[in-house]
Amino acid sequence: MLNSKIKKSKLKKDFKQIIKEWQLYLMFLPGFVVLLIFSYIPMYGLVLAFKEYSPVFGIMNSPWVGLQNIKYAVMSYGFYRLVRNTLILGLLKLIFAFPSSIILALLFNELSNGIFKKFVQTVSYLPYFISWVIVASIAYMFLSTDYGVLNDILISLGIDRIQWYASPQYWRAIITITHIWKNTGWGTIVFLAGLTAINPDLYEAARCDGAGRFKQVLHVSIPGIMPVIGMTFILSVAGIVKDDFEQIYALVGQNSELYSTVDVLGTWMYRGLRGDFRGWGEVTAVGLVQSIVGFILMVGANWLVKRSDNKGLW
Repeated sequence: MLNSKIKKSKLKKDFKQIIKEWQLYLMFLPGFVVLLIFSYIPMYGLVLAFKEYSPVFGIMNSPWVGLQNIKYAVMSYGFYRLVRNTLILGLLKLIFAFPSSIILALLFNELSNGIFKKFVQTVSYLPYFISWVIVASIAYMFLSTDYGVLNDILISLGIDRIQWYASPQYWRAIITITHIWKNTGWGTIVFLAGLTAINPDLYEAARCDGAGRFKQVLHVSIPGIMPVIGMTFILSVAGIVKDDFEQIYALVGQNSELYSTVDVLGTWMYRGLRGDFRGWGEVTAVGLVQSIVGFILMVGANWLVKRSDNKGLW
């Protein structure tokens, strides 16, 4: 009874708060509607993971098959290779790409010439706006066996040409490097915003204590952006299983010679939707499992960040 009264009192208080700040909630409404239409309503299609979908019967009238689609996907030939490639590429991006944005933001923060600082920041943002199709074309100009720039350099050094598009052992590095080149500059924005929020008096106090530039970065800048680092780390960990299909498909396409190292869950699902093997149910099941694993990783990373005395996402 007491709990019920407390809940009613809290609801009344929340309602009064909404009425009081109705302008803020009105601005929130369009974003909420877009999120609802494009993110939550399509989740209705997840039921395909548990059905033997037939376009004749539609989603609701197709027969239920329980976990059969998931079992079929897991037992499929090469599925564990897909999982292995997805995890390895995700971890490589987390290990190398995530710190690169932090380091570049710290370097930008140390630049004292304002014009030069704005120039290099702008230049670093530009690759983010280039589509993966263009990046793939640039990569081909470098890696082409017959007239690629990289092979010309190797020949000038007395090294034989490398058939890059027939050598799967190089492609994890190529995927990681192109990802870093395209996204590192853009990723600095959130860290630079965190750096500007640091109280300048802290730098002044550090200088009075005899701290040089490196120690100021170590003891003032990095601790100042730790909450931002924690939040971006949580999101990055969640993305380990969320392979960048657009990047991999643009760079590799349907080159089956490279599948042993770069074929991932995203490219497998794409081939499934084209009808290369059994269809919608298996693909949806794999996508559902991928999302659940990503969610579990995010919860784990959030717990880890909170355990290290930083703020998590919730």
